[in-house]
Amino acid sequence: MNSIRKLLVPVSMAIGLLWILAIPAAAQNHAIAGKVTDEKGQPVADAQITIQQTDVVRSITTKTNKKGEYQYLLGMQAGMYRVVVRKAGYEPQYQEHIRPSLGETAQVDFKLEPGKDHKLPFEMTAAEQEQLKAENAQIGKTKQFSAEAKAHFEQGVQLSNQEKYAEAVDEFNKALEKDAKQFAIFDHLADAYSKMGKNDEALAAYEKAIALDPNNVELLTNMGIVLNKMGKVPESQEAFKKAAALGAASNPASAAQSFYNLGVTMFNSNHVDDAVDSFKKAIAADPTFAEAYFQMGICLSAKTETMPAAIEAMKKYIEIGKKPDQIEVAKQMITAMGGK
Repeated sequence: MNSIRKLLVPVSMAIGLLWILAIPAAAQNHAIAGKVTDEKGQPVADAQITIQQTDVVRSITTKTNKKGEYQYLLGMQAGMYRVVVRKAGYEPQYQEHIRPSLGETAQVDFKLEPGKDHKLPFEMTAAEQEQLKAENAQIGKTKQFSAEAKAHFEQGVQLSNQEKYAEAVDEFNKALEKDAKQFAIFDHLADAYSKMGKNDEALAAYEKAIALDPNNVELLTNMGIVLNKMGKVPESQEAFKKAAALGAASNPASAAQSFYNLGVTMFNSNHVDDAVDSFKKAIAADPTFAEAYFQMGICLSAKTETMPAAIEAMKKYIEIGKKPDQIEVAKQMITAMGGK
């Protein structure tokens, strides 16, 4: 699945404190490292990585960086490990029975497929495992039918990557003729339509995708972006609100982006106070979200009584922001508001 298409330039999320930049070659310890990619071979940033020691009760969590890479230093103690990866919009995956030797880094890579989050076998009760077996048996009955759709779907993805969107649309529609119950096909179809400027068709495809997977944060966010392009601001805001509410529990970074998008639409529709509230919620979900500080600072600078807060927001952006031109703007605004 495509990564969330944002209203403004994408923002690099901070890497968790558990990320280890380098391990000295002579260090007498062991580690687990790897790379997470999507179905197109592209890196998946901010994927949640959980490393569980299975021979004792021990679990740590980190995230992939913008290159889709992760690495964790395990220390001196040997053990058996399981690695679990989760990212909104993708099926969760895991690998287990990993036992790196002292001085060794075990390479554990993942290739994620579009889908939704669910319990993994070791997370299920016995009753849930029996239900999963029954569902898998039903899926097996339609395996041949789905395989026919897959060929058209993969061809559509390839054409879309080549920016041949009209041809991609034809392939996605052929896939839907074979299997109209796959939200990922509708999602890619919607994206192709959106890139062709056909927003009505994109919206219709997103609505069908969401009907199949109503709690998919990325689908709701993408639909909100299309609605905003169409000038349907209230509907866009509702989509972002729902995406933020769903993401708050499972994916704080996703929730932060949804609140940020909501704040942008509020600001553009002259609801400045509501925009400030949304940017604050984005920051609460992800305190490293630099763009939210910058946009909140602009909103707060409009009133004399909120200028001190605007100065603090701009100072924070200067501290963590990555865009030199905006950092310069932030400095100029601080000076203009009488700050130091």
